[in-house]
Amino acid sequence: MDKISSLKKIFYLILFSLLLYSAYWIYVSIKFKNEIEYFINKQEISIDQIYVTGFPYRLESHIKNLSLERDQGDYLYLAIPHLKISISPFSFNKIFFQSNSSSLKFKNVAQELDIFNNQSRLSIVIENELIKRSIFMFEENEIAYKNIFFDYNKKLNNIILDGKINFINNKLNGNLQLDIYDNNGEKKFAAPISIENNILKLLFFELDLDNLF
Repeated sequence: MDKISSLKKIFYLILFSLLLYSAYWIYVSIKFKNEIEYFINKQEISIDQIYVTGFPYRLESHIKNLSLERDQGDYLYLAIPHLKISISPFSFNKIFFQSNSSSLKFKNVAQELDIFNNQSRLSIVIENELIKRSIFMFEENEIAYKNIFFDYNKKLNNIILDGKINFINNKLNGNLQLDIYDNNGEKKFAAPISIENNILKLLFFELDLDNLF
């Protein structure tokens, strides 16, 4: 009887723990979804659907047909058919983004940029509510850029951006290292990117992002 009683206690303890964790996961998943929806609405981003999966090990938010459009002097359009955002149920300090394809269009009176990629990943480490490090990885990219003096159209295999950018009070600030690799994994181009109060600088190229935020 003692053994049977002990087994029952262990069973009920395990069952109670599972129920308690399930309730915790549901609570955190709802909070996670609400945080994403708040940001989407605040930035006037359009989506078709958002839902959360990943029980019991992860929180994975799936966003269908995300699109962002700005047309205030400078034109910006971003489209991501399926974006997955993953975090641990116990910590929001590491966030992982993944998409199978995305397209970006930017245009103003002086220049035009079109980027399409088949795979993109972004990992972010947060400390004290600020981004400590971010790594962007873009695979199988098609890039077209032109201005009054320059016309560029090329396919690039891997593009990596490593650094940090923080978005506070509608201002972007940060520094990134840009590395571009060919199909054989050989680095073909490298340069730093700085962003200060929405002004992006890459070598001799400078872009004012104020109209986009």
